[in-house]
Amino acid sequence: MTLKEQMDAITAQGRKLTELVNRAGQLGDGASAAELGQAQQEIRDARARLEVMKAEYETAKNEREEMIMEKNTTKALNELQSKSKQIRSSNEYVQAFCYAVKHGLNRKNAWGNEKAKILYDALTETGGTTPGEDGGFLVPIDIDNTINELRRTLNPLAVLFGEETVSAPTGWRVKDTAPTTGMSLVAEMGTIATNDQPAFAKVPYSVNKYALIVPVSNELIADEAANLMAYLSRWFAKKLVITENNLLIDKLDDLTAAALKPVKTGATELDGIKTVLNVTLDPAISLGAHILTNQSGFDALDQIKDDQGLYILQPNPINPTEYRMFGRPVHVVSNAVLPNTTGNTPTADVYIGDFSQYATLFRREGFEVASTDIGGSAWRTDSTEVRGIARMGVSLFDDEAVVRRTITL
Repeated sequence: MTLKEQMDAITAQGRKLTELVNRAGQLGDGASAAELGQAQQEIRDARARLEVMKAEYETAKNEREEMIMEKNTTKALNELQSKSKQIRSSNEYVQAFCYAVKHGLNRKNAWGNEKAKILYDALTETGGTTPGEDGGFLVPIDIDNTINELRRTLNPLAVLFGEETVSAPTGWRVKDTAPTTGMSLVAEMGTIATNDQPAFAKVPYSVNKYALIVPVSNELIADEAANLMAYLSRWFAKKLVITENNLLIDKLDDLTAAALKPVKTGATELDGIKTVLNVTLDPAISLGAHILTNQSGFDALDQIKDDQGLYILQPNPINPTEYRMFGRPVHVVSNAVLPNTTGNTPTADVYIGDFSQYATLFRREGFEVASTDIGGSAWRTDSTEVRGIARMGVSLFDDEAVVRRTITL
């Protein structure tokens, strides 16, 4: 229901309340106690309904204003971000960035240096932190693209989850709650109920700062710019994947684990996976489900056979390095990323569901880099230390989109 429709409904309810009050006033002295009581109750009900409608209107109005404000802010930040990308794509920016790395320039000591002016221009366009605060210069677009390409080859968990790049350090997104009831039966010329409206919930996000130090030999610093950027890209890509995986696994750890085998006698892990896909998950979630486990869990699943002695886990005909179970892709990470439980009966976790609906990884645009050739251990080792800063965070959207099961090893 739109705000105008809500206001029209409030006006109509106000008229109805006035009519009830006037009608009650027309009851004469001969009216019975039952008639007076009924009239008073109708007035109370109408007044209460009017107050509820007003409160609903104010709530909807405030939420709409917040959404418009968020949309306008996001639009403005995206426009600034687009200008920043244009600057960072230029050859002039690449040369200035390499110059800053080679000479140990950062936001604090490069202020006023004409060769670093374009680096500050990119920061200003993004609306980022002001020069002099903790951070660094934004990497050129070429490095950003290379980092993203390298990250994909390292099989990050982020490809399973929702991903979004944001400009602001904090904010929120809106998710709708699925309706549970159908439409009401209405008689000819009858009043249509308005109590079943779409319900929305806010999902806040915040990005935190994560940093690393990369030691670079001065011999490499003196080499051509392409070699320096390739070296930094490899380091940053590996560290980013590890950090992202840790954040996403922390969200998976919030899920309650249960044994993969169902309760019925003689059931196998295979039956447990079928139960999750057929019953536990919503049918819409099950259709887009993936199966995630570690090496030990994959080894256990890979040895399950059907009644004909054929292995259930089958390679994807299009890509033999990928495996599927009941048509769902199976993803494997190392035991170091998803460790087994220890004890008399060690187990491995198996996650089943649509991870893109479960949680979203938010990244703040722009990987920041600063360097020094005199701080830390750089002076003693005749090297340059390059510090990279990334900002990211994970928010949970639907905690029923993924389930956590354990398989006994």
